Amino acid sequence: MANLSLRITLEELQLPRPHHAYYCHHALTMITTALRDGRPYDLLVTDLYFQVDGTTKQLPDGMGLIKSARQLQPDLKVLVFSTESRQAAIRRLYDEFHIDGFVRKARGDAQDLKNAIEQIAKNRQYYPRDYRSSSTQDNQHAFTTYDKTIIRLLADGYAQKDIPSWLESNAIRPSGLSSVEKRLNLIKTAMGFTKNEQLVLFCKEIGLI
Repeated sequence: MANLSLRITLEELQLPRPHHAYYCHHALTMITTALRDGRPYDLLVTDLYFQVDGTTKQLPDGMGLIKSARQLQPDLKVLVFSTESRQAAIRRLYDEFHIDGFVRKARGDAQDLKNAIEQIAKNRQYYPRDYRSSSTQDNQHAFTTYDKTIIRLLADGYAQKDIPSWLESNAIRPSGLSSVEKRLNLIKTAMGFTKNEQLVLFCKEIGLI
């Protein structure tokens, strides 16, 4: 039922030969066969997460499928259709996996799927509305590895005054309390927060930590 919107959209667009695979390794086999026959696929539509049903799978998730499929066919277009809502996770799909589009499974997703496929057919990337609307806020601060480390420590229950000793014991610089305070204040100012708790909650919600 979750993929009913996709099936309906493919039928409405009258795409020539949509094929379906229930497992990642089956999809890879289909891609390999299509390449061998000189009739490669134009578009791969995949979820990110799959329910465990006891079947042995060679690939654990959709990201593994995307990576393997692109190794077989570098020019293959990829559209992710998933319930994933974390902005950082979606951004990673574009930045690291170079997907062509993302549609979130939700009410009205059939129209979003249609829009995405039409844009991808024109060699354009498709971005979900909520991703576009939040991009301005997300880009107000570029989180460094150091930033993520001290925020993760706060999320794990460390008091701000105890973070310097952890940083020093793990050879992370700068480790002074003033440096940690200044960095956290800089991030909170850029993001419009006044409390560390707000910053931690935000970073959790977008999948940054």
